[in-house]
Amino acid sequence: MTRTLFRWLSLLSLVLLLSGTGLAIAANGDGQIYTVKKGDTLWDLSKKFIDDPYYWPNIWAKNPEITNPHLIFPGQKIRILDGKLEIIPAYPETGKQADKTMDHVPVDIQENPELSSGNLLTIKSTGSGDGFILTEEEPLGVLVDSVDNRILLTEDDIVFLKMRDPEKVSIGDTFGLFERGDEVHHPKTNEFIGTMMKNLGYVQVTEIDGDTVVAKVGDVFREIARGAEVFEDIPQRKEITLQRGTVKEKGVVIASRDNKHALSENDIIFVNLGSEHGLVSGNLLYISRPRHASEEIIDQAGEIELPEEVLGAALVIETKAKTASAIIIKSVDATYVGDDITVVTD
Repeated sequence: MTRTLFRWLSLLSLVLLLSGTGLAIAANGDGQIYTVKKGDTLWDLSKKFIDDPYYWPNIWAKNPEITNPHLIFPGQKIRILDGKLEIIPAYPETGKQADKTMDHVPVDIQENPELSSGNLLTIKSTGSGDGFILTEEEPLGVLVDSVDNRILLTEDDIVFLKMRDPEKVSIGDTFGLFERGDEVHHPKTNEFIGTMMKNLGYVQVTEIDGDTVVAKVGDVFREIARGAEVFEDIPQRKEITLQRGTVKEKGVVIASRDNKHALSENDIIFVNLGSEHGLVSGNLLYISRPRHASEEIIDQAGEIELPEEVLGAALVIETKAKTASAIIIKSVDATYVGDDITVVTD
């Protein structure tokens, strides 16, 4: 694949040079060299040259001189070699004319239509339910029994629910079944945030007999037993509409599904931002970690503030009032609970 892409780019470069078109790409012994033009973004360059729009965090991570991941500048050189993109360091020349400074107007990654509201992004189904962090929500009811008194329940079993407001329940309604897990604390302050709720599956109402609601078990993600709490059904989503963030909020990764330690692409994370912070499904999050200079460098140059180390990007799946779940869509390095997240707004 890489060799095919390289040959295709080489042929394209030759054709363009012969035809006299204005595409700013040239070849040398170290691969193809592309000159950034106004309107280019890390997102669309990744998509254009290596067919992977989510590769851009890798570019950012390996180029600490780019202190803001949103911004690249016209005139910057990018090398395309062996299926990878590399920004070639460039330093301002002295004595440039004042009217040339406009060449350095930053290019915004969100100018790309790929990230415009209304576009759909297809994600891989996680297959076992995501769950959520319970903060101030109250359960709608509880699973109290089944028709044959079985201890563990599975798909198609008939169960009885005790609902808090049975008059609001209708035949055909679906509800999620959840089990309480570990308490969740802020990884940096140890402040109590909530309780992890494990998604067990869902049920669909088939009959209402007074205060008792009869339901049939649908998909099962984990073992279901009496005492499972009933909440709003949260169906798994495979397509999410990208939404531009409206508030520049920063938070942290506070938990992962199934207490997984090192997280990468397609893993589910939970963050301490939710609808009360303006977060909605489809928002893009940057995942990062403070970058620390070595003691030797500090001894030599003194304290220095370095740009954060980018770890990847995540897409918000569902939001609650104070928390949200997100799926990691690109991973440069492993993500851990306690890493920082930033809502992409510009």
